[in-house]
Amino acid sequence: MKIAVVAQGAMGAGVAGVLVAHGAQVITSLSGRGEASAKRAAAAGMVAVADAELASADLILSIVPPGDALAFAERMAPHLRAATKKPPFVDCNAVSPATVIKIGEVIAATGAPFVDAGIIGTPPRKGASGPSFYASGPNAGAFAAVRDFGIDARVLDAPIGAASALKMAYAGITKGLTAVGSAMMLAATRSGAAKGLRDELAESQPALTPWFERQIPGMYQKAYRWVAEMREIAEFAGDDPAAAAMYEGVARFYERMAADEQGEKAEVGALSAFLAQKPQPAGPKRKVGYKDMIAAAEAEVTTLAAAQVIAMQGRDDVALIDLRDPRELEREGRVPGALHCPRGMLEFWIDPESPYHKPVFSQPKTFVFFCAAGWRSALATQTAQRMGLPAVAHIGGGFKAWKDAGGAVEGGAPVA
Repeated sequence: MKIAVVAQGAMGAGVAGVLVAHGAQVITSLSGRGEASAKRAAAAGMVAVADAELASADLILSIVPPGDALAFAERMAPHLRAATKKPPFVDCNAVSPATVIKIGEVIAATGAPFVDAGIIGTPPRKGASGPSFYASGPNAGAFAAVRDFGIDARVLDAPIGAASALKMAYAGITKGLTAVGSAMMLAATRSGAAKGLRDELAESQPALTPWFERQIPGMYQKAYRWVAEMREIAEFAGDDPAAAAMYEGVARFYERMAADEQGEKAEVGALSAFLAQKPQPAGPKRKVGYKDMIAAAEAEVTTLAAAQVIAMQGRDDVALIDLRDPRELEREGRVPGALHCPRGMLEFWIDPESPYHKPVFSQPKTFVFFCAAGWRSALATQTAQRMGLPAVAHIGGGFKAWKDAGGAVEGGAPVA
């Protein structure tokens, strides 16, 4: 299979290298490109041809900077129009759905099939997976042929614009987060809070910190290419003026970072210094007490007044679960019809995989837990909710509140 790949940047050359390694013939055009592009093309096994010859390929992959995507389609249009056998033209660039529709119109006018595609992931490299190509539009199936040549092609059952929308949304999250993190690190540095922020991120955001450590240094030399992409994302988010303005701001941030990378490297240096700091281990934290745990549980679960539960008593779809220990039941009495579940067995009775599972907890009921004063039941309800019981609550104030509200009680030690 002969595949045209333009251009020869890190992604284009990387993709070409994978295609060649899997037996494809890859051609490209070096028109307007420099020596570095020619070297990358040769290293990837790409064969340089004239623009007109690109139209002889079985498939054309456009992998150019976002700002050049429409121009490349217009450049290829006369050659595709003149071609007897018209290859599918696959736009793989980080452009908005509106832009890709314009590109599609240019290609459709030549009679060539058009495919909207978006690339998610880094350029191919040895020992790493990806990137993934998402394709959409009525001709997207033609792109699936590259799977036979080592490319992860994923065809969406969606119109032209959907693949680009997915790419825009994904890049908006990842590159937007990189910009936000970088901007705040610089702001903290200017205000003398760099060390404190570095330590706090390491302590409270243990998943996010290594992500920033990878993404931010890699951004410096790519910022110039991300400017146009952020403006495409701003257009993509255009129905939301606040989001559009936000990504226009991100574009200006990357514009500034690109200029700094090419110039004094003041901000690049500040970010590198921030990330180079070794986070200091946090001092001992205040222990979490039972009151904290109860308050956290109360904020997460549904608390019912005793009068509400009294009105629910006896319904087939409601199960009252008494968590008190046996001595409390003997001393204070029981709620008629309530199931006694010792607090220490709750998790084992709920889980269907436990040898101690009680079938009642697999029934479609609302489970209302109670204890003496509502403390244990708040924690138990939180646990039951987290274990997947769909409808759970507890009685605020517990068994005492039940009695005070006039709820039925049976048994208990006689009052002296």
